[in-house]
Amino acid sequence: MNASPLRLKNTRNWFAAGLEVQQAMNMLSDGAFKIFMYVCLNARRDSGVLRTTQTELARNLKKTNGTIRKLLHEMESAGICCQNRFTNSSVGQGTIQIAPSYWPYETDAPESSPHSDSAADTFVLDVKKALAARACVRQSFSTADEVLARQWFSRGIPLERIRQAILLGCSRKYVSWRNNAAHGPISSLAYFDPIVDEIEHQKIESDYWGYLQFRIQRHEKLWTVSHQKESRSEPGVKHASNSELEPNDEADETPASKSA
Repeated sequence: MNASPLRLKNTRNWFAAGLEVQQAMNMLSDGAFKIFMYVCLNARRDSGVLRTTQTELARNLKKTNGTIRKLLHEMESAGICCQNRFTNSSVGQGTIQIAPSYWPYETDAPESSPHSDSAADTFVLDVKKALAARACVRQSFSTADEVLARQWFSRGIPLERIRQAILLGCSRKYVSWRNNAAHGPISSLAYFDPIVDEIEHQKIESDYWGYLQFRIQRHEKLWTVSHQKESRSEPGVKHASNSELEPNDEADETPASKSA
């Protein structure tokens, strides 16, 4: 006797929950995953896009508007939400799009302006190059990194400010590493996100960046030599340490020390 085929009690708005949902569950906090599932259940199947308002999300998910914004940012940073377009008003209509790698259906979303896409792609590439130029940054560029870079582009953040944030963040990393040689490399572009905001709200003299660029060269040489030795795992090797640095290299490298 053959078993009867399984049938859905209600096929309306049915969503194919598979590996994509499992991956999202492993990456997101409970609140962000709840938003993810809400969007999945209500988004267009042909595009993965949900048009709504922050107020509507907050009401349906029993969250505050501030919490909704925070959780949407978490989804974007994880690369699960590839578009999050809302106005400054919490009651203004906006859209959320689930990234194709987390959407189980074939999508047919409308294409963006080719000029806008080209400019964003160039911006992302330049950010990637700025990261690759620093020795203490792990040489990988994840989906989450690209999402953050595109967010910066959408916010109109100048590329030069991002380069400055990477320079300042890496300088601080080297100072921290000298005090604790066990520190590993920077592994995410998100490391520099608060520094981008910090620079925006500080008045920093232009010659400070030249000074920082000069200082960082010696630190990067020491970092490179030390980590090359570690990778070879040679017994009895003495790694670069504070004793190998000139005394004046121990200064705390922060904008405040050089700003007006």
